Amino acid sequence: MIIMKNRQAISLISLSVLSLILFSCAASTGSRYSKNESKKTVDSSTVLIQNQTNLQLVEDFDISPYKIKIDVPENEHINTSNNNNNIWFDYGDSNSNNKQKVLAGTESGYRVLVISIDNLEDANNTKLELSEAVNGNEIYINFEPPFYKLKVGDFTNQKSADDLRFKLNQLGFKEAKVVQEIINIFQ
Repeated sequence: MIIMKNRQAISLISLSVLSLILFSCAASTGSRYSKNESKKTVDSSTVLIQNQTNLQLVEDFDISPYKIKIDVPENEHINTSNNNNNIWFDYGDSNSNNKQKVLAGTESGYRVLVISIDNLEDANNTKLELSEAVNGNEIYINFEPPFYKLKVGDFTNQKSADDLRFKLNQLGFKEAKVVQEIINIFQ
């Protein structure tokens, strides 16, 4: 019986201490958000004065000495008479491959694997995107289940394939890599 009274007394004291802590430490929002009617705040560049119903902002910084006048000539034209739109001068002339190619044979070599994708339509769209960037190199789409692999070029040495891979990386094809496989030799 005494133990029960002690437990009840301890529970009652604990409950009262807990409620005292919770209610006395709670923030009053009424005093926190009340408006102080005669408050003045001074900043390094502005002065804010609040009256009962009047709010004024006074600026004391003049920006006019820092304004910059920019003159742009109206009739300046860039000389575009040079028809060489190719900025990649190290990869040969794209106009030299207009003649018909004749397959002479095959041998071991290198190609650049641009993308491996499961949608043929996306592969064809990427092929159209690449057609101007590869300067006449052959573009192949091979189906190796379950992916369509878009490969570019027939290179006998790895350095040439690496150069094209670097160019394609710069143009946004970050997954491009050099692969070794059987290539076509043209006359």
